[in-house]
Amino acid sequence: MTSFTFTPEQVRSAPLEVRRWIEHEIAATLAALSKSEQDPSQAHAAALAACMPHEAAEVFELIKGNFLLSQVYFELAREMPSSRGSTPLHALSIADILRHTRLADGDRLVDCFTAINQAFQTIRNDPEATLFGFDQYGHVFIDQTTHDSIRQLWQQLFAAHPPMAGGPAATVEEPGLAGFAPPHLGPSEDITQHMPGSASINF
Repeated sequence: MTSFTFTPEQVRSAPLEVRRWIEHEIAATLAALSKSEQDPSQAHAAALAACMPHEAAEVFELIKGNFLLSQVYFELAREMPSSRGSTPLHALSIADILRHTRLADGDRLVDCFTAINQAFQTIRNDPEATLFGFDQYGHVFIDQTTHDSIRQLWQQLFAAHPPMAGGPAATVEEPGLAGFAPPHLGPSEDITQHMPGSASINF
């Protein structure tokens, strides 16, 4: 088997068709890991664990020393258009997570999901507990309770450590949090480029 690794610069400069192919291949790999071709609302609803608020805090305590893991973890707190419906699941776009975290290597995203799930299994003391489900259309699914718990944790951390006026920006980008005014960026800019030291962090 042959594998390829691309830098973020290579992905950003690639033609649109190539970027979509990369996103599709990553989504297909993650969907295969879920071992299910059923409707995700049916296949995952009963199988995915619901992470409670205190568990979300405990998971973060285990992973907070790793910047990339923390980024991916709080991506799970994002509100998505039409994400709330009759299903108890919260769907997130894998392509969006890759873009927001500036990950060009899908294997690293898989590693992050695995590490977060292992941390949850540790605090739950259940080696079979599963937080994530995937489909072939490029989505990762978590229980709505898990999303709400992680979002609540993010809001608590933000309230406890607000960015000081004139100081460095928060290290985690939060979309649509009431009262939070992110710096104005142009349409082609990435907020992570404005984070102190973000470009020099390697894992």
